Amino acid sequence: MIAGAVKPGALVVYEKVDHIRVSPEWNLARTGGVNYPKMFAAFDAWGYMNGPDKKPGTPDDVKIDVVDATWSLEEYTATLDDDDVKFVGAVDAKTGAFTPNLEGPNELRSGQRNNIGDVWVVATYSADGTPLRGRAHLLVSPPVYMRFDSSVISR
Repeated sequence: MIAGAVKPGALVVYEKVDHIRVSPEWNLARTGGVNYPKMFAAFDAWGYMNGPDKKPGTPDDVKIDVVDATWSLEEYTATLDDDDVKFVGAVDAKTGAFTPNLEGPNELRSGQRNNIGDVWVVATYSADGTPLRGRAHLLVSPPVYMRFDSSVISR
């Protein structure tokens, strides 16, 4: 807003990136690649400037733009001895693109469980030497085993 005039999305003027948020805040990927197609997931890290209240995560924050973050995965602990982060797949450290693992039982996992589970997708951005982190919840689930033929359904 300049001199009372408002033009949403026209121009963002900011001093620095105060915090980052990962978008979407949660996502879904599906294992696959052997008998069923994989469903990939993608993330972006958005830089924000704190608004007039100087607090992050409030409605007056100024959304700046996508920042060049480094991506990683962390365990989203849901059970004791949770080890999903080792088996669900990998996130590209430069792009935030997640590639799920293969479907089916994994002999390296206790009980030969599938390569499914919950993880945090973490973005790290260094602004003026200060690392900023944001994260999103990623659920990696089994493939879709049913296939729908829309021509049959519409009859």
